[in-house]
Amino acid sequence: MILIVESGSTKADWILVDSDGIKCSFKTKGWNIMLLEQEEMLVRLDRLAELNPFISVVKSVHFYTPGVSIDSAVVSLEQILRNKFCNADVFVESDLLAASRSVYKGNPLFVSILGTGSNTAFYDGEELQQTSPSLGYILGDEGSGTSLGKELLKAYLYKTLPDDLYFEFTKSYSISKESALKSVYTQEAPNRFLASYVPFLVANKNHVFIQDLVRKQFDSYIQTHLKSNLVICDYSITFVGSVAFLFQDILIDLCTKYALNISDFTQSPLQGLINYHSINCEKDN
Repeated sequence: MILIVESGSTKADWILVDSDGIKCSFKTKGWNIMLLEQEEMLVRLDRLAELNPFISVVKSVHFYTPGVSIDSAVVSLEQILRNKFCNADVFVESDLLAASRSVYKGNPLFVSILGTGSNTAFYDGEELQQTSPSLGYILGDEGSGTSLGKELLKAYLYKTLPDDLYFEFTKSYSISKESALKSVYTQEAPNRFLASYVPFLVANKNHVFIQDLVRKQFDSYIQTHLKSNLVICDYSITFVGSVAFLFQDILIDLCTKYALNISDFTQSPLQGLINYHSINCEKDN
């Protein structure tokens, strides 16, 4: 039996699967290990009672998460998982590898995540190659839900939103400058807080102001993470994540403008990842 954890910054899916199929599945809030201390990871894992009946029979753990560029965070999570699943091999890997494995169909391609965060790599079925680093929600994450939410919140607080959007935002959310600053600078997971405003953008996606806001963020993402690669026009791009999926019309327009070839949009990598590991589980048996 294998445990698959597919986590972004906002939510995580936990799936226990063997050669006969899925035995157990549930959701938790996301694990971005760059933002979690070892103590918090341990407490979270110990609270997951759903895992208790399966701990002794799990033979491998594949934990996909943001934040794996921080070696110490990876080591901490690996240690916690090995202590919990004493009979299992443990693999802590990037959410970008999860996305890539989920959409790979035999041909090399670029895989772009646009969810709470953003990231891109070239995947040939074996290895990921990143031409630009992922710098996280403060320095990077162009085009992500976090960046989109930040731009929307700034426009609201600066009172540069058009009057009709300002009125709708005020009806939908009760937030002041003080509460916004507290959530961003002192509370847990400010990236999730900022990305929580994406539903407002989606609900008003036909408004000219929103279209322009999203287009500018996506253009920045394309310039930084796609067009910077010399072979980007030689391969197709699959976009993974809710932000890409929900605003795919803008991405299609921009990629057409820059002669980039989109092969697909996938809102969630989960089913493809289950398929990937189910096939490998059958091979092992």
